[in-house]
Amino acid sequence: MTATQTKDYYAVLGIAPDATARQVKAAYRKLAKKHHPDACPGDPDAAARFRDITEAYETLTDPERRKAYDRTYTPPPGSGMTPPGQTPAASRLLAVLEDTWTAIRSHHGEIPPVVIIIASGTFSKQARWGHHAPGRWQHDGTDHAEVMISGEGLRRTPREVLGTLLHEAAHALAAARDITDTSRQGRYHNKKYALLARELGLDVSEDTQFGWTVTTVTAGTATRYESQLAAIADAMTIWRKDEHHSRAAKRDTNLIAASCPCGRKIRVAASTLKEAPILCQACDGYFEPDSTL
Repeated sequence: MTATQTKDYYAVLGIAPDATARQVKAAYRKLAKKHHPDACPGDPDAAARFRDITEAYETLTDPERRKAYDRTYTPPPGSGMTPPGQTPAASRLLAVLEDTWTAIRSHHGEIPPVVIIIASGTFSKQARWGHHAPGRWQHDGTDHAEVMISGEGLRRTPREVLGTLLHEAAHALAAARDITDTSRQGRYHNKKYALLARELGLDVSEDTQFGWTVTTVTAGTATRYESQLAAIADAMTIWRKDEHHSRAAKRDTNLIAASCPCGRKIRVAASTLKEAPILCQACDGYFEPDSTL
């Protein structure tokens, strides 16, 4: 390592080694404002601190310089920090999704806090990118809704993932306002839902089977959440494979003739006879397929 690289840039900025580019910039802006020599008159160390902060920022915001730095970076003993590239990507992505929900709430104050999870969206016949489930979690005497973002949906674009969060936020807004926005076990989205989705900045179109459920992020909404889209893009390095469903073998329910050694005869489903022998209570023999009937 060079003399410059011996500095712990992550410690200088007070961030974790898996910090996103957005988090690096936010930390720099805060520290630069605080430690700029003009803000610290009479402090002889201010200029040196400001140089270190700027050096850390310039290194960690340049993708190639950061990669080179991370190859030799080792967290200080006892810091509890994980080296770059070893932090679970799903944990980082979940944190970004939670930050995005917070940003949505900052623009729409009626939307309540929720518990966000990443789970399978292809466990059933109809794939899901997300799902809002009221009252699934309880904390300190208060029920909170759950918003599921499917792991399979994370192979889409950041804008589509933002669209899923906004789609589910519209359901959360409906719950907060006590509006019935769906029917058919939540599959059909009515016109009330369409109004809420548009209020949150989504384009909405109708599906003949599921109603007003087709939502997309408008250009204006993408601009509003520009920093969140950048953070999502930075964190989307992982996605879940589809579930693989094995089809159960179809049972043969056609009845066939069977007889036992004493001559008793029955008709039974071929699949039942194949599963296990059927004992005759009269002679203690077993029924076998009988081609004479």
